[in-house]
Amino acid sequence: MTTTETQPAYFTSPKEITLGTVVFDRDADMVAVVRDVKGLMVDLERPTGLIWGVAYGRLRPGTAREGRQLQALAKLQRARLRGMA
Repeated sequence: MTTTETQPAYFTSPKEITLGTVVFDRDADMVAVVRDVKGLMVDLERPTGLIWGVAYGRLRPGTAREGRQLQALAKLQRARLRGMA
């Protein structure tokens, strides 16, 4: 038997978003970590160094699975930087 994760609700206020939180940007269709919150805009970052801004209303909290995906991507990026991948 497999378990299914329910889709988290979207943020209703930028005050709900904290630095370091894993979020899903539905415009970019990517998971990222919150780098900064500036008014209604949120700066996001991926382990590859990609940084972009998005309106808070386009984000939802990341799932546990998406958090693990980011961790795996960070591990792969570290290996690439060492020349091992």
